Order: sequence, then C-alpha cells, then structure tokens
Amino acid sequence: MEVQQSSNGKWVLVSGGSRGIGRALVLALAREGYRVAFTYQSSADAALQLEQEVAASGGLASGHACDGRDHDSVEAVCAQLVETLGEPYGLINNMGVTGDQLLFKFDIERYRDVVATNLDSAVYFSKCLAPAMAAERRGKILHMSSVSGLKGNKGQMGYSATKAAMIGITKTMALEMARFKITVNAIAPGFIATEMVGQIADPIRKSITDTIPLKRFGEVREVAALASFLLSPQADYITGQTFVIDGGLTA
Repeated sequence: MEVQQSSNGKWVLVSGGSRGIGRALVLALAREGYRVAFTYQSSADAALQLEQEVAASGGLASGHACDGRDHDSVEAVCAQLVETLGEPYGLINNMGVTGDQLLFKFDIERYRDVVATNLDSAVYFSKCLAPAMAAERRGKILHMSSVSGLKGNKGQMGYSATKAAMIGITKTMALEMARFKITVNAIAPGFIATEMVGQIADPIRKSITDTIPLKRFGEVREVAALASFLLSPQADYITGQTFVIDGGLTA
C-alpha cells in the first residue's frame, strides 16, 4: 500500500492485527484518523482484506508480515516503519495465543510458544519502538492482557502467566517511560465475541455467560473503544494502570 500521511499526523502499530480484537482495533483507529500499521504472522489473506476494508472507508492501514516471537524480525519491521513513517505515536501489543493445556499433560514446546508469542513479542515491540517515541517525548503503549492474568482459569497456566506478566511489565515500563512523556497501560478483556470464541459449543457458551454478571460476551468494538480512549489526549494523565473490561466477571 502506498504510504500516505494520516489525517491527524499520527501512526500506531497494532501487533497481531489481522483478526479478532486486533482487527477491531485497526478499524477503530483508522476511523479516528490514525494511520495504522499492523502485523500478522500467517494470515496474509485476512491482512489484505483488512487493508482493503480500511481503504474503502477512507482510512489508512498497512499489514506487515512479522514473527513477533523473533527479535530480529520485530526489529526489522519496526526499523522499516520508523524510516518510512517517522516516530510512532502509539503501540498496541495485541499479539497472542491461548495454547490451553492441563498440567498433567503439559507440553513444554507448546508452553514456550505461548510465552514467546504473548510476552516476548510485547517486550520486543516495546524495546524497538520506545526509543523513537522518546525522541519525540510523546507516545502511548498499550498491552492487551486478560482477566486470566487476574484470576485462575483451568488449562491456562501458560496463558495466565503471560497475561499476569504483561500487567507487571506495564507498571515497570510506566515508571521508566514517564520522563519521556510516554504512558503505558494494560487492558484486560474477559470473554469477548471473536472468531475463536465463536467456535465454542453452545452449551459451554451458556455455562460461561451464566458466570458473567452482565450475562453476555463483550464485543470487540467495546474493547476498541477503551483502547481509543487510552490513546487519546484525554488519557494523558493515566499510566501504569490495568483496565478490566469483562462484564463484571472479576467483580
């Protein structure tokens, strides 16, 4: 896609942006006038479709193949984006997989992939883009955590570990980045209606919604709206915080 300037002069990177919550984030931010770059690992067709959808609505978005588990791959993509688009305004570390498995049937390689995909990628993208933000003395970093980082969930030891760790690095990065006027926050969604959740059998879906005070799954647009607020100037005095959006599940 030809590089053009965003209407508000700012660009944002969304890792893992071709599907699910990431896709909603790309669409919402493009509507608000940001130029959005997003990464994908294997879903090239979905990435192209998302680019075309954003373009059809008058927005700017470009997909970039990147293995977020590999530091060199992340560094190369980030360097190219900064060279082409200038200093970034925002970064949303959204890339993630669940990799559910019980302890007694634990596969170490599967666990390591979850850690690399969810946690290592967030560290790599932040490490590569934070210096460019610091040069401008502005920026917003958001980590997509989960309620699984706040409460237990059977079979999600690896996933829960990474999402809890994202809350920890949010607090640490917020302290380190404050002197550069960069805010760092986390969003912890509960059960959100994505393609993956849509594959859950109806009886199981009902048993889940019965545990949610609002008796429904969240919508991706609701998560995107929260992210949009945290990227806005109205949230300039908010940093180091975790925002739970779960219909009351953890109340």
